[in-house]
Amino acid sequence: MLKGISALELGRLRVSVGYGTHKKGRPLSPMEVAKLLRRARASGNSLGECAREVRIDESGLGRFLRLLDLPRDLGHLVDWGSGKGVLGYSHAVELLRIRNRDHMRTVAKAVLERGLSSKEIRQVSQLLSRSEKLPEDALREVIAMRPVVERKYVFIGCVIGEPLSSALPNRSQKEKDALLEAAIADLDLADASGRLGNEWFTLVGDEEFGSVLSKVGKDQLEERLCLAIAKKLDNAKSSG
Repeated sequence: MLKGISALELGRLRVSVGYGTHKKGRPLSPMEVAKLLRRARASGNSLGECAREVRIDESGLGRFLRLLDLPRDLGHLVDWGSGKGVLGYSHAVELLRIRNRDHMRTVAKAVLERGLSSKEIRQVSQLLSRSEKLPEDALREVIAMRPVVERKYVFIGCVIGEPLSSALPNRSQKEKDALLEAAIADLDLADASGRLGNEWFTLVGDEEFGSVLSKVGKDQLEERLCLAIAKKLDNAKSSG
């Protein structure tokens, strides 16, 4: 039992910091954990005693205590998980690498506004410690390293009707893909590309294709594409 901590408070500490505990089941916030641990230490308990009773390793316990070094106007933002309007526990730990408290506030604001990850906060803190960069410049540099995320829209449709169901199995993949490419061009499907099988086809495109898909509807697009492919087959027969 820890001096200065009641049995109820110790139980809450254990549940709050226990490994595998879901964040929604934690009765204490990270800052509340830190304040209780500070009280235990001030009551004469050693770091090792606190760690054993709370059932956490000393390094983890030390990280909680360091949260108390955050500026007071940031402490209330710290929560177990990241989300809108909060600083995740791992974010707060990384913020403490920044020595200048005004710089810390600037980076914390960027976490809320730009969704910085804990890794990105660490990168910013490294730039600040190794150079004379202002936090705004360090943030700009780190954010610029983010990969550009491109969203793709995928549509998987069914090959329907004759003569497709009987003709396609006799075609090579190269021939089937050529048929699909021609049908895509005829329907002006916004630079989509895809693959045609015997029973299914797949289309992949960018935002413009996604817009077309939304407007036309999947069923109608499926029907139109199958008709366009069938027309291409008929034309190939006629020319042959």
